[in-house]
Formats: sequence, structure tokens, C-alpha cells
Amino acid sequence: MKFKRGSVVLWLFCLMAVSVLAQSITDATGATIKLPAEIKRIVAAVPSDAEMLFDLGLGDKLVGVNDWAAYPKEVLEIEKIGGSPINIEKIIALKPDIVLANAGLVPKEIAMMRDLGLVVLAINPTDLSSTLESYLLVGKAFNIENTALTLVKSLEARQGKLKPLAKKPKVFVEIWHEPLMTAGKGSLWDSLIQTAGGENIGAYAQGSYPVFNEEELIKQNPDLILLTNYNLEEAQNRPVYASLKTKLLQIDPSLFTYPTQRLWDGLEVLYEIFCQKQ
Repeated sequence: MKFKRGSVVLWLFCLMAVSVLAQSITDATGATIKLPAEIKRIVAAVPSDAEMLFDLGLGDKLVGVNDWAAYPKEVLEIEKIGGSPINIEKIIALKPDIVLANAGLVPKEIAMMRDLGLVVLAINPTDLSSTLESYLLVGKAFNIENTALTLVKSLEARQGKLKPLAKKPKVFVEIWHEPLMTAGKGSLWDSLIQTAGGENIGAYAQGSYPVFNEEELIKQNPDLILLTNYNLEEAQNRPVYASLKTKLLQIDPSLFTYPTQRLWDGLEVLYEIFCQKQ
């Protein structure tokens, strides 16, 4: 069969178009997502999703963010979609090409949005390693793989500069005080403390953010107690910390809360604190 030159060009163009339209990716929920040919409008379901997109240079494509999104400051000017729960009707009205959503935080909403025909890419960053994986997944989905890989390599390089400590400091993180809650195994905090060279006391309790027994805390006698609610003065006057006042340290929780590149800022802060305990 012979093709005229114009027909060949048209055929190749159509083949390329079909290939682009058929592009798909498997996300953190195990679902195979068919990606739009072009992504111009993105909605970020939770604050860290929006921050991650800005980290990758995609902030200018965001048309909707969670009410609680506050970093970087540019998100404050973007249309809000509700906090918890998010407003799915509002998301639909924004006509996004794709929604980026955290599978661990909004699993029901992801299913609902997909049932309503929205394209949802789910990520599930729960520690440093899976945060890097999430960057690479988003980079692949949005066709900016080189950008994502460059960022991931830079974060790995920063992490690689941390030298092993001679002694592991015992660390307790106070998430809340009524009742006393901490960061347990499987939390971002646990990942950061271990990677920085410390021992997380909360990891011995059940759950990611368990209630912790006050008597057990006193018995464990941690080297360091991290306060995450800017409540140093209040904590110093609590009976549970009567013998532990010198161990209390107030830190900026935003460096340890969101699975974005700011986690590596928090990691370096923790490492410096731990080094002072040697």
C-alpha cells in the first residue's frame, strides 16, 4: 500500500495523538489512571499536595487548594475547595484536568471523585522514602520527570551528609497534651527521628499517633522532649514534666508535618539538635 506524503504525516500525527491520549500511570492506590493529553488545571486536595506541586514548579497550574493550605504564600491567592471535608462540588466546578490527592488522608473522597468522573492521581507519602517516591510519581504523571529526579537527588544528597551519631538520643514528641499524645511508628516524625540518628520513644506505643502513658514517659526519662504546639511555658508547669523540664524543646512543627521537601529542613534541624546531645 502506498501513502501520499501528506497522508503519512497525518497518520503519524494521529498515532502520536492516540499514544498521548492513552498514556496511563499506576498510582498509590494501585489504580491505573488515564492521563489527559495536556494538563493545564490542577486541584490539590490537601495542603501538602499543593506544596509538592510548587516544589516541582507546577504552582502556576493550580486552580484549587485546600482551605488549610498556607505554604508557600502563593497558595493563599488560589481558590479554596474546603478543608475537612473537601468540597467535591466546588472541585467539579473548577473543571480540573486532574486532582492530586493524598491517599492516606482523603481515601473516601478519592473514590467519590473518581465515581463522578474526575481524574485523580493518588500519592501516599508517609515517610522520607515514600515522599521521594511521590515526587517521582508526580513528575512522571505531569511529564516533568527530569525536574522531579533532580529534586529527589538533591534531597538524597542532603540526607547523605548526615553522619552516624556515637549515641542515639531518646526522643519524645508531644503532639498534644490532653490527653498526652505522641508520634508513633509509621509517622513522619518517627521516620525523621530515626533517620537523624535518634530513638523515638513513641514507636513503642500502638498506632501512628497514640495516647502515651505519663508514668511510662517519666520512667523512660528521654534525653529530649519536642513540643509541637508553641506551648513551652505551659508544658514547664505540668506535673508530668516536673523532673524533665530541662529536656523540653519547642520547635517549628511545620518542618516536620508536611511530606514535602521541607521535611529535609526538619531532618537537618533534628540532626543538629541530636549532635548537641552527644
